[in-house]
Amino acid sequence: MMKAIRKNIEKYANESTDLSTTDSPDIFSLPLTAWLNSSIAGLLVTDEKYRCTWVNNAFLQHMKGQNPINLSFTKLIRFFEPMVDPSVNIADRLKAFRKEKKPWFGWEVPFKNGEMWEITYLPLFHGQSFKGAIWQTINVTRRHHIQSEIKRNEEKFRVILNNLNAAMCETDEKGNITRVYESFCRLSGYKEDELIGKNLTDIFVPEENRAYAKALRKKRMEDNIPLVYDMEIRLKDGSPRWILASSTNIYDNKGKVIGGAGIHMDITPQKKLQAELEDARRQAEEARHAQKDFLANMSHEIRTPLNAIIGMSHLLEETSLDQRQSEYVRILKHSSNILLGIVSDILDISRIEAGEIQVNQREFNLRELIQSLRQTFELKVGNRPITVTAEVESALNTWLIGDDMLLNQILINLLGNAEKFTHEGEIALKATLENWQENKVWVRFRICDTGIGIKKDKLELIFQNYKQAEEEIRQKYGGSGLGLAIAKQLVNFQGGDIVVTEVPGYNTSFSFTIPFMDSRKPLVTAGKLNKQLVHRSFEGARVLVVEDNQMNLRYIMSLLEKYKIQYQIATNGPDASWFLESRQYDLILMDIRIPGMNGLELAQMIRADENKPNVATPVIATTAVAMESTATMAREAGITDILTKPYTPDQLLQIFNKYLNEDETELIMEEVQNISGFEFNEDLDVKYLTDLYESNISYAADLFEIFIRTIREELNKLIVMVDNKDWNMMKIQVHKLKPNFAMVGLTWISAKMQNLENIFRNNQIPDDQEVVKLFEEVQADVDKYYPLIQEEYHKMREFMESNDEQ
Repeated sequence: MMKAIRKNIEKYANESTDLSTTDSPDIFSLPLTAWLNSSIAGLLVTDEKYRCTWVNNAFLQHMKGQNPINLSFTKLIRFFEPMVDPSVNIADRLKAFRKEKKPWFGWEVPFKNGEMWEITYLPLFHGQSFKGAIWQTINVTRRHHIQSEIKRNEEKFRVILNNLNAAMCETDEKGNITRVYESFCRLSGYKEDELIGKNLTDIFVPEENRAYAKALRKKRMEDNIPLVYDMEIRLKDGSPRWILASSTNIYDNKGKVIGGAGIHMDITPQKKLQAELEDARRQAEEARHAQKDFLANMSHEIRTPLNAIIGMSHLLEETSLDQRQSEYVRILKHSSNILLGIVSDILDISRIEAGEIQVNQREFNLRELIQSLRQTFELKVGNRPITVTAEVESALNTWLIGDDMLLNQILINLLGNAEKFTHEGEIALKATLENWQENKVWVRFRICDTGIGIKKDKLELIFQNYKQAEEEIRQKYGGSGLGLAIAKQLVNFQGGDIVVTEVPGYNTSFSFTIPFMDSRKPLVTAGKLNKQLVHRSFEGARVLVVEDNQMNLRYIMSLLEKYKIQYQIATNGPDASWFLESRQYDLILMDIRIPGMNGLELAQMIRADENKPNVATPVIATTAVAMESTATMAREAGITDILTKPYTPDQLLQIFNKYLNEDETELIMEEVQNISGFEFNEDLDVKYLTDLYESNISYAADLFEIFIRTIREELNKLIVMVDNKDWNMMKIQVHKLKPNFAMVGLTWISAKMQNLENIFRNNQIPDDQEVVKLFEEVQADVDKYYPLIQEEYHKMREFMESNDEQ
């Protein structure tokens, strides 16, 4: 605006009219006056003597009513001095303006009230004659505050970047550096003038990684997305460093990408720590495997000669010995048994501390387990006046799901402790139902004895490793002080707790509770191995089997055909859906994991529509995962019952009788082809095979045959998945194959497959080396035992043929 004023004034000043004459037009009589008076800027006019001759309304508003009209130059200075900040020598500046008579633009003057004014001084001339001056004042307080705030923010931003471990620089669209901050220079070792104009990638990134870095910049610019990545760089001195970079695009006023800004943080110490932790993890893993191998070797190397010593001492005792020799043999037997117990305890506690103990869930008969222990310890107490009793509450009348091997070891340790310190009286074992909730039961076990007892002030010691209640106990009874410690850790490991309680009539009583799952399958006490329950009303029943495992299919089909049940097979989710939509069934046997659809989803679909034919049909889920979480999810999805793989013919028959038998009292006994007398190879899990097939060799032979025919092909699928690191598919395949190994007596391979499945379940990104190592162990075991399975199959066929001939 001042330029426009000056232009108009110069127009009049250059005209021939002499403004100094009385007939010349006065400057304030011109139309310019009205324009100046309406300006939003404050205007003050002084004459050639710098006396104030005119001000506009905006100026008077700035002055809040104080009017400087007709004040001389000196009085004008006095007028403004009280208002202006003391830091400004307004008198000297105004005197300099008057002396120099040169225009001055943008003089910022702070006032005591906090305002900031911008003053422009414009002297007026007519030819060479000075005629006065126009002073423009604009209140720029708000702009000044904004600029100050921007400046403070920029300074704060600069201080933060320079003092944090965050080096920032800006580049153009080609990656050439356009601006750097002090922190970036400090990190890189370069000075600012050494970096400006240089390509960020070429100067810092090693040659082998430059293509990757340029690809990242291209992706950021083309996709218009910020990126975060880590990368190894080289500093000015050539030293390698790892940085975490966060980069984003910079835009011009039209929104076009013109470059990028990046913040770089030095994460070399973190990378070093990560490498050290990974190395430590690897070393710990190697140490764990070494310890595992050591324990396995120790178990074999120590127990083998000990067993030989114990065995030879028993044989020696049966020979003709005089009294002194008999005493020597008795001492030898006693000492070797003590040594075997100590070695076993040390190996067990070492396995626990090494993390080698795992809970393997499976169905078991609690009554049989406890009665077997009672018989064992009756033999162990020998002729001593000790009664061994065992009692199981009648409410515990179903198959339980849990780790019977760990439970057996706990009870053996506690009963062994009772037998050791009891000379006469009673050792009692009792199992009671403590609590239940839907399909979960808590069983309390009490082991009581009339032995020497434990002093109350020593109770805190008995569960500690290598600790015994009294020093004289070690001297008199021996032992390692590990039996109770092992029992406690195994109880805790399964989610229970063990305590010492007071029970009338006994000197020592241990009590612990362990949770189990209730299979809801009743214990069958009647019937021999060559008898099974069959109901004639099964004939004509319609069952849908949803299963893709060939061994399980063969097993189920043979039973369904024997019971004259009509069945339909679906090997994937879509086929099962079609069958369920088109016809009604009396029972649905469904694997939880099936191709094309999750079994739980299929169950929800069955229950979703009341108009569909199978909305009320019982759905029995077959699964190898006997976990509480699985049972809970199955129940919520509408599944009626769960059958844990691998299951026996009798267990499947109980399901048929429960859901297909309208009148459960009409049971008859029918002969089936059970062949007793066949002995499985001792290198297999003989007890497991006997429990599974109940000496029904024809079924066993069928499944052995399927295993031999299919296992190589199925393992080849796993090999491809391992090579491609297709962990999602491998998790499904591992779960599918896991029961197959147990069904041919290779239960330890099933356990390794379970470990593989646990890796996939617990880790979103599995450890490649751990997966490969465990799978190679499975492959090696299969290669080793595959010929044995073939040999066992041929033996079964020959055994059945020989029985047919008889």
